[in-house]
Amino acid sequence: MLNAILGISAYYHDSAAVILVDGEIIAAAQEERFTRKKHDSSFPVNAARSVLEESGLEISDLEAVVFYDKPYLKFERLMETYHCFAPRGLRSFTAALSVWVKEKLFMRKMLRDQLKSIGDGKPLILFPEHHLSHAASAFYPSPFKEAAILTIDGVGEWATATIGHGTGNRIQVLRQLDFPHSVGLLYSAFTYYCGFKVNSGEYKLMGLAPYGNPAAERTNRWKRLILDKLVQLHDDGSLLLN
Repeated sequence: MLNAILGISAYYHDSAAVILVDGEIIAAAQEERFTRKKHDSSFPVNAARSVLEESGLEISDLEAVVFYDKPYLKFERLMETYHCFAPRGLRSFTAALSVWVKEKLFMRKMLRDQLKSIGDGKPLILFPEHHLSHAASAFYPSPFKEAAILTIDGVGEWATATIGHGTGNRIQVLRQLDFPHSVGLLYSAFTYYCGFKVNSGEYKLMGLAPYGNPAAERTNRWKRLILDKLVQLHDDGSLLLN
């Protein structure tokens, strides 16, 4: 019997779907390719249909559907963050809470309902941790049977960076840096500061970087300002954000 898994990324940015059979990637697609909406975050119904068709599978053939993070842990972070900074951020908190109470706290049901529009069947629905998903996407398709794994992004549930050890079909997270201390969020903050959209325009900032002069006095002045006011670097490579 085939071990077929449908991976789903949705409700944040650039939603996508992928089919794995016996650990091998068979087909993958982004939803924006079908809807023509840049960074489409909706449930990837078209992408999911496409990868299932390309794989010759139905929903009833799947052993599991895997979402890319743990919604309850993410909600815990949001609640603790708003509590720490209240009453600041009340407007964004109210907007976020409405979405979570109506939808995201019931992610399993949301996914079940969306899958019904694609086909019959009730596969197991799993929620791995966000950075474990990143680590898996890097290690398992690699040619290595054993490797050190570094993941860095804005934020998952709590983790913003992890160091792990992959061997065979197992990944062990050894250390992690937690929110709000994040290289990715610092990157996004400067993306916004430069007039670009967060979770969209970061690549533009990256594209501008080669035009800078690392030896210029202006560059060094900004570097000193950032290290003095925003970032505290540690010898082990971790950081604290102000």
